[in-house]
Amino acid sequence: MLKILAVDDNEVMLDLISMMSARLGFNDLSTALSGEKAISKIVESKINFDCFFLDISMPDMDGIELCSLIRKIPGYEKTPIIMLTAMSEKSYIDSAFKAGATDYANKPFNIIELQARLQITQEIVTARKVSVSVNSYTDSKKVKTQITKTIDPIDDVKIEGIKPLIARSALTNYLSQLSNAGVASSQVSAVKIDQFSLIYEKASSDELLYALTEVSETLNRALSINGYLMAYGGNGNFLVVSSKMALEPSADLEIEIQNLLDELDTRYDDGTPLDLDVSVGYPIQLGARGTQTQTINRAIARAESRCVEKKAEPKKHNIRRVDI
Repeated sequence: MLKILAVDDNEVMLDLISMMSARLGFNDLSTALSGEKAISKIVESKINFDCFFLDISMPDMDGIELCSLIRKIPGYEKTPIIMLTAMSEKSYIDSAFKAGATDYANKPFNIIELQARLQITQEIVTARKVSVSVNSYTDSKKVKTQITKTIDPIDDVKIEGIKPLIARSALTNYLSQLSNAGVASSQVSAVKIDQFSLIYEKASSDELLYALTEVSETLNRALSINGYLMAYGGNGNFLVVSSKMALEPSADLEIEIQNLLDELDTRYDDGTPLDLDVSVGYPIQLGARGTQTQTINRAIARAESRCVEKKAEPKKHNIRRVDI
């Protein structure tokens, strides 16, 4: 059963959440009337909470600040955090997801919406507990195997220090929220690391994370002048949602990113070159057609197609600086 903490400065709303959750069979729900009281309950609890419902608009410490603080508490880096708010402006949606929110629901919400989110959360928590149990069993048996890359291409790539980088599942929820809010000034594109399968086969877990970090930091440099969110989509693909009204050609962005990557002189631990080349797919206007998952898949397909297209082009040799 989920252990839930709901935080809102409105007692009526907390009573409503408690009543609706109980009707759905989720009875282990605690409440807090402020961010400060919520932090105290989290720290004092002997058993970690499995899910949070946070109101955004609260005095002193708002829900976005609280969300950011929860993410810094050990053990809560990936705990589902659902923002419950009447705020539908894009600036609030962006801030919430950048702070670490995994989903966003507008007030007033109904019991069907709450049930859907609690069921998804239950599935996530159950899957993670099973994973921890299997890993603990393997460790206890001290099974000696080849080093295995443990990077999950969906949510388990942990790259520090890049605020606009969120989990893919959160990015999907973010796109859904933008569509619900009627935000049309956004577009989705993907950036593919060329020959990623070869890099994956050769690199250790640390080297692979190093490569993904270098690419994500480079994307952050290239995109920082525009409002954007980004997620790792697996198989060397990064998904980018940027705030632009008109679709822009991807060729110039691809050149800019590639030039920045070439300056890094990335290498494997043994000193051999780790060439990071990228392909940028043509962007897709949010809400053009299809579901958010379909939009993401189309964006990745365009980047993959661009990668294949480049193989037919004349080979461009990387020029590396040699210090004499």
